[in-house]
Amino acid sequence: MMTFNPHESLLIITSVLGTTFCFNLVLYFGYHKRAAYLFFAFYCLFHIFKIYLKTFPEGEKLVPFVPLTTSDFIYLSVLLGMVSLNTFLLYHFALSYKRYMVILLLGMSAVSFFILEENTYILMSLGVAFLQTLWAWKKNREVGIVLCGVTGFSLCVILRVTGYMPYGYFIGIIFFIFCMFLSTGIELARQQKEHKQVLLRSFRLENQLLKKSIQPHFLFNSLTSLQELVETDPVKAGIFLEDLSGEFELFSTISHKKQIPVTDELKLVRHYLGIMAVRKNAVFNLNTENLDEEESIPPGVFLTLVENGITHGYENRGTGNFTISEKKDKNSRQYTIFNDGAGNGAVSDRGMGIPYVVSRLEESYGKKFDFSSFPCRGGWMAVIKIFL
Repeated sequence: MMTFNPHESLLIITSVLGTTFCFNLVLYFGYHKRAAYLFFAFYCLFHIFKIYLKTFPEGEKLVPFVPLTTSDFIYLSVLLGMVSLNTFLLYHFALSYKRYMVILLLGMSAVSFFILEENTYILMSLGVAFLQTLWAWKKNREVGIVLCGVTGFSLCVILRVTGYMPYGYFIGIIFFIFCMFLSTGIELARQQKEHKQVLLRSFRLENQLLKKSIQPHFLFNSLTSLQELVETDPVKAGIFLEDLSGEFELFSTISHKKQIPVTDELKLVRHYLGIMAVRKNAVFNLNTENLDEEESIPPGVFLTLVENGITHGYENRGTGNFTISEKKDKNSRQYTIFNDGAGNGAVSDRGMGIPYVVSRLEESYGKKFDFSSFPCRGGWMAVIKIFL
C-alpha cells in the first residue's frame, strides 16, 4: 500500500489547492466575473497560507510588535477560509440577503476567534455550509453533488477531531474540491448546451426574418405591380422600386443582428407601407409619438405587427393609419403599435406573427417583457413592455 510522509502529504494538498485556486480565477475572469468563483479561490488561498504557517513553530511570534503567535495566525487563516467557503455557497446558490449573511459570518468568526477552539469553529462553519446547501438542494436537486461534497468534508473533519483520521481535514477539503469540480463541469456543460441552443434559435429567427422579405408570393405580387406601374406611371414605379430595394437592402444588413436601432426598424416599416400602398392602391400613413429612435429593439418586431395589421384590417379599405408610440419610466419602456383597421387587425396565434415577435423579445430580454394584442376603440393595438 502506498504511503506518504507528512512533507509529501502537505505537498500534494498544496498542489491540489493551488490548482483549484488558479482554475477558479480562470473561471472568474473568463465567465462573466461570477463572484462565487472568486470566493472559492480565496478559500483555497487561505488554506495554502495555513499550510505555509504550519512550517513555523507553534508558539513563535511572526510579526514584531503584534501579540499573535503562529497558532493564532493559523486560526485566522481558518476563519477567513471558512468565511470564504460559506460566502462562495451564498453566491453559488444565489441565496437571498447575501450581504447581510456575509456580515453575520464575519461577526460570528470574529467572536469565535476569542471564545471557540479551532475544531469547534470548523464544525460550526461546516454546519452553516451544510444548511445552506441543503436549503438549495430542496429547491434544485442538481445541487446534490455539492451537498455530497459538504457532507463528506464534514464527516472527514469529525473523524479527524475524534482521532480516527489525522489528515481528515485536508482529505475532506480534497473530496469537497473534487465534488465542486464535478458540479462545475456539469454546470459549464449545461451552459454550453444552452448557448448552442440560443445560437441555433437566433439562426432560425434570422432565417425567418429573411424569408419574410423573399416570400415568393410577396415577390411575385410586387414585381407584377412594378410591371404595371412601369407602363402606366413611371414616376410612381420609380418610388415603388426605391421602397422595394430599400426593404431588401435593410433586410440583408439587419437579419443577423439581435437588436437594431429603432430608426432602422421605422425605415423597414415605411418601405413596407410604401410597397403595400401601391399593391393595394391605398394610402397608408405612419405616425410616431415620443419615440427615442436611438434605442434598440429586435429586428422586424414593429414590421411584423404592421404587416399583420394590413393583412387582417384593411382588406377593403383605401386608407390606413398606423401609430407607433413610446412611454418610459424608471422601470420600463413601453411601445404601443396602433392601427385603425376594420376591427379584426389581430395578430393571429396560428400564424407566424405572435410566435416571431415573442421569440425575438425572449431572445433579447428573457422574461423581462410583456406582450399583448387586443381590439380597442377605433382599431387594434399591440403593446410591448420592456422592463429595465
